[in-house]
Amino acid sequence: MSTATRQPSFSPLGDALPAGITWPAVNFALRTTAASLVALYIALLLDFDEPKWAAMTVWVVAQGSRGMSLSKSQYRLLGTVVGAGVAIALIAVFGQAPQLFFLALAAWLGLCTGLATALRNFRSYGAVLAGYTAAIIGVSASSEPNAVFDIAIARVAYICLGIVTEAVFTAVFAPGTPLTGLRHRLDTFVRQVATACARALRGEDNSVVLQRLFAGAVDLDATGEYAAASSISVRRRFGHLRGAVAASLAQLAAAQTLREYLARNPGPQDPLVAETADLLDRVARNPASNGPAVGAFVKKIGEPVAEPGREAGGHLAPSHLQLVNRLELLLANTHETLARQALLVDANAPPSRLSFHFHFDRVAAWENALRSFVAVLLAAAFWIATAWPYGSGAVVIVAVICSLFAPRPNAIAAGFGFFQGAAAAIVAATVCNFALLPAVSDFVMLAAVTSPFLVVGGLAMRFQRTAAPAASFNLFLWDLISPENGARPDFIGFINSSLALLVGITCGTLVFALLLPEDPLRIRRRLHAAVRHDLAAIGRNPERWSQHAWLSRTADRFSRQIVTSLAVSPEEGERELRGMLASLTIGHAAIALHGLRSAHASIAFATGPVLRRLGDGDPQRLARICELAARRLTRRGFAGGDRKLLNGASLLEDIAYSAVDHADFLEAPR
Repeated sequence: MSTATRQPSFSPLGDALPAGITWPAVNFALRTTAASLVALYIALLLDFDEPKWAAMTVWVVAQGSRGMSLSKSQYRLLGTVVGAGVAIALIAVFGQAPQLFFLALAAWLGLCTGLATALRNFRSYGAVLAGYTAAIIGVSASSEPNAVFDIAIARVAYICLGIVTEAVFTAVFAPGTPLTGLRHRLDTFVRQVATACARALRGEDNSVVLQRLFAGAVDLDATGEYAAASSISVRRRFGHLRGAVAASLAQLAAAQTLREYLARNPGPQDPLVAETADLLDRVARNPASNGPAVGAFVKKIGEPVAEPGREAGGHLAPSHLQLVNRLELLLANTHETLARQALLVDANAPPSRLSFHFHFDRVAAWENALRSFVAVLLAAAFWIATAWPYGSGAVVIVAVICSLFAPRPNAIAAGFGFFQGAAAAIVAATVCNFALLPAVSDFVMLAAVTSPFLVVGGLAMRFQRTAAPAASFNLFLWDLISPENGARPDFIGFINSSLALLVGITCGTLVFALLLPEDPLRIRRRLHAAVRHDLAAIGRNPERWSQHAWLSRTADRFSRQIVTSLAVSPEEGERELRGMLASLTIGHAAIALHGLRSAHASIAFATGPVLRRLGDGDPQRLARICELAARRLTRRGFAGGDRKLLNGASLLEDIAYSAVDHADFLEAPR
């Protein structure tokens, strides 16, 4: 279904459009309506048995940008081909045993739904398609097994026609400039990150802003994937985008660590802190022109400085050099961000690839697989028991609902929106089928009757609140009108089809409410447990982890945590947010510490016990050993003027304080 986006409106006719409607939305509605009508016309010319599927496919793959449309189209085609192959295989093996056929079909739906839960973006949609395409073809062929191959070929042909037609219309009427749009998105993100870092240096509370920026990094990565689908130049430089995002995430992590360090060591502010904050403000205003200034400032603060001494009691005083280490790390990541940003728009930049890692909720995958399996079995049992001629339609809709909405954060709300759109489509189709279309004798009049409904639905798809019902409306309007050469729907058949549609949506949605109902608190607990698990994994096998892998996976978890924020009180949400930020700091520092082990024997000596304690999942013992190791490295670093030892000491200190302050979050419940 289409994802709604709010785009800035520029109207060449001033206020010619009603309030809230933009020209991009009008363009989307008109071109998609025209594409669906053209696809339908070609299908009718080719005398397809069910030409409606070509028109429906146009609305399914239509998106706000060319890249999103192409990305969704390729995974829809792949999923359709796989699903068709599975349907043929199931009919070939179980064609004479309907009970075993539906058991195998339900198992396949469950497998695809679980896989869709584990995947991201339109790859998840491709897994969904592989599931319910097998249901559509298999159920249609269950009464005539010998025709399964013809049904499968026809289904693939409908999909291909719809995809190609939509792609042509989008390329002609919404060509876009993927690289330019991506560059603007990245520029905005870099500015926001620089502003957040400047606020952190000034001691302002920006934990909520940090969480949103981490979630925004995940959205930016998805935008880059869509742009790469429609642009070879973006595809070649996609690694530079991810490099810029990863450096920005490291920049945010360093800023948060520095903020905590300054809070632990109050006193007269070092002038370098204010200078760094001012430089970040300049980066926020104009990232492209401040790369050299950031690089020069990194060299400036890297000059050797003297140790100011110790506090009473033998503890190390807040060191100017320790502060410089942290500022240098922050600005080095800022410089890397700006360098990668420049490479993204450089026509001569070398190709680059970089892999990100994302959160995988195994429990959710198994639960969604079980829901789809049970729902399809129950729907099939109902069809067999009642012998309802239109029961096959209900089975297919149940399969579609369970697989399509299972990976979404709120499947029940999505199902309800789908129901609203289907109900509106039934009303509109009733008017068309029995009041307007009986007087129609050619395709031009058919287009004239249906276009107003489709255009209004297309406009509604561009608004967040109405996107889901509107997508359902435009999809099922063609399904219910079901235009064919020389055929008209009969009233009884229409009522049965409409009833099967509503029953299928209702039953599919009820599965989410009654079978293993979604619990946001359980989702949050699994997120936090996954964070603790990965921290332990870093401690046990640090060589298997990179900074971009840890930061990207943590960013994805921040994004998922936002979705469940209403399940806890503001106080609890703040505590858990700070715990997640502490986990981010510990993992970031541990990976960096492991990277420094070859720089000095003392760092290697300190790293082993620290990583072992991190692997044990005991934050209190981890803090104690980090404090002892940090003191040893600090003494040796000051004595020998070794910056690498002092860098290691700073990392150890960051781990120690984060572990102590958030031990309740970091320690696994017993």
